[in-house]
Amino acid sequence: MSDTHSFEATASPEAVAGLADGELLTALRELEVLSRRVYAALLRVIAEIESRGTAQALGYAGAGALLRDVGNHNPGHVRRLLAHTRALHRLHTPSGTRIEAKLPHVAAALGEGELGAEHVEAIRAALEALPSAVSTPDRAITESILCEAATSSEPRIVTKLGREIRARLDPDGDRPAETELTRPDRWLELRPRPDGGVTGMFGLDPEAGALLTALLSPHTAPRVDEQGPDRRDRDERYGDALVDVLHLAARCPEAPSEAGEPVTLPVTTHLSELRQGIGRGLVDGHPNLPVAQLRRMACDCNALPVVLGSRGETLDIGRASRTVPRRIRRALVHRDVGCTFPGCDRKAKWCQAHHIVHWADGGPTALHNLVLVCSAHHRVLHHTDWEVTLINGRPWYLPPSYVDPGRLPRRNTLHTVRAGAGPLPFRPPNDKASCYGGIHEPVHDKKEVALQ
Repeated sequence: MSDTHSFEATASPEAVAGLADGELLTALRELEVLSRRVYAALLRVIAEIESRGTAQALGYAGAGALLRDVGNHNPGHVRRLLAHTRALHRLHTPSGTRIEAKLPHVAAALGEGELGAEHVEAIRAALEALPSAVSTPDRAITESILCEAATSSEPRIVTKLGREIRARLDPDGDRPAETELTRPDRWLELRPRPDGGVTGMFGLDPEAGALLTALLSPHTAPRVDEQGPDRRDRDERYGDALVDVLHLAARCPEAPSEAGEPVTLPVTTHLSELRQGIGRGLVDGHPNLPVAQLRRMACDCNALPVVLGSRGETLDIGRASRTVPRRIRRALVHRDVGCTFPGCDRKAKWCQAHHIVHWADGGPTALHNLVLVCSAHHRVLHHTDWEVTLINGRPWYLPPSYVDPGRLPRRNTLHTVRAGAGPLPFRPPNDKASCYGGIHEPVHDKKEVALQ
């Protein structure tokens, strides 16, 4: 579908109403690309106006004043347009001096519709924030890395990646201030509910309250993901954040045991239902948990599976220990650093181990069958068409066709840079057979860039 056709297909409410779901998704994707290309064309026009001195010839002090009049823009928006123009395009001063573009890779990607104006701003600001001592080659490599990340990540992730790169190039930083310990004044009252849940009240001293707030804060912000805007209210977000903190505590190697056993949940279901992902099961004796939820729990928790046959007889009792042993999780954290889903910035301590071939389907609990994911993206992997595989020992994700019709693999570049894991591919491998055919097959002919 051409750009013009895409625009005409959605030019009226009647035309939009007549589109099928697949056509809506195609129009959405192609119009997004078109809007980015239009922005690239706008910057090219502004660059030519600047180089020719058109605004001054018309009596304006500069191109900014002309842009404000033509587009009725706020001054802040005009300043950003000019900053993007000067960063992405070669300019000529009235005296004839040529100024080279600072971000040629970004200019090319914007022209292809691979990233948008917010990505451009994130990359430009990141390069501007680098210390003056950073060499020109390192700046070019940094631009390439950020440009790659921008093609599959939100602008805020690109901003964080820029900070990580700056930290590697300029590692100096302020030491955190130490605080004095205070006498704790803490209490907790829990009451069981009929469905097996709990409710209660608690009180914490200032130090513990600050610690709890800091632990919950990264998990309480509304999220926009493949399912759309976050529909949870504030209390629901804080409840989910508390569960994340509980999972973190349960995985802690210093967690206390009870009767010689680590924290363990007995999970009971029928083997046939577990394999098929249907039906319901019991957790600690409480009914009505869907088997799909039990499959997620089986990926990375202290679950003691009690699998029942067709007549309720016990067929197998799994190990009463962590599904992912400590030594494997340590290797997993060392390899993945944090959530491996493209664009996610969750660190390893907030992540769960996901079985690429599900545990309930016979997948082994081994490093080559595990990836780290946060709880939100764990649900994405279990309930959407996103897929994950290992290519050259690193996690790559295959998006649904409505995200990328070619289903080219993507990876999380943020944690790769955080780990200092060496070269990053500028583009994902395009050999789809290597992605679907096996997790050990090599992928060749990738252009690579790396911070030296």
